[in-house]
Amino acid sequence: MTESGKASVLERLRQEMPALSGREARAARHLMTNYPVAGLNTVAEFAEQSGVSTATILRLVKRLGFSVYADFQSALREHIEETLQSPLLRFGARRGQERSAQFSFFDRFVEAMAGHLQALRESIPASEFEAVSALLADPKRDIHLLGGRYSSNLAHYCADLLTAVRSRVFSIGGQTQKWPQHLLDMGKGSVLVVFDVRRYQQDVIEFVHAASKRGATVILLSDNWQSPASRAANHVLSFPVASPSIFDVLTIGMALVEALVGSVANRLGEAGKARIETLEELRVPFAPREAELNRPKTTVNRGTR
Repeated sequence: MTESGKASVLERLRQEMPALSGREARAARHLMTNYPVAGLNTVAEFAEQSGVSTATILRLVKRLGFSVYADFQSALREHIEETLQSPLLRFGARRGQERSAQFSFFDRFVEAMAGHLQALRESIPASEFEAVSALLADPKRDIHLLGGRYSSNLAHYCADLLTAVRSRVFSIGGQTQKWPQHLLDMGKGSVLVVFDVRRYQQDVIEFVHAASKRGATVILLSDNWQSPASRAANHVLSFPVASPSIFDVLTIGMALVEALVGSVANRLGEAGKARIETLEELRVPFAPREAELNRPKTTVNRGTR
């Protein structure tokens, strides 16, 4: 199993699901619903809780790329360790790396982001990206966006961009006790876009489950380890967050947001263009000097008279 594979057991489960037998799929769904705890039990316990045989569990584990059950459990434990990391814990680990680094922090940071962008392209199936884009572009659906303590910045940014090209976009923020007010109008025609990266937030996870129960289609944008909110998500788009910094970064998440909104704008076509034109007209009284301030500078040729 590759290092990247170890960090994406849940992603592998989603990829393999269509090809699984009925009993294998039952065990896979149990693991996804109780991820990663179910897989940390013994084979016999995992099988009993899933309602399948131990042979079925071992076949599922092999489908996920693990030759033995112990390797499968090691990957799950590694998942737990990585998702519980805090900036304080990473600070000590990075200081040793800084002393032996041959390149500047900035060089290593840029190189890491370039690698993450390539990984993003390879890890998200085109069909999944297009399915999410189509949902966000559907004018019959109301779109709600929610994020965690830091990832809410992505949610608000995505909402701002979407509002320019389509209507019925709602950004969920403020005190947690006010969040249920947004659930009142959610139903089968609603789409909830959720951003949740490590360390995951219980309030965000609970909101996802509540919205799902009301019939909303849930789109989760999370890190490679995937928030527990994925258990109730219809679509999951993962992006890397690790960096040379002691802090996880949202850089690639921002790129993913901009790619999605760009795709939505293309799908909306003339309807989106007309909405932006109206928006620009409405902005004029609030920014009378905008055209003047943003006019391209002209260069004067002083060589001739």
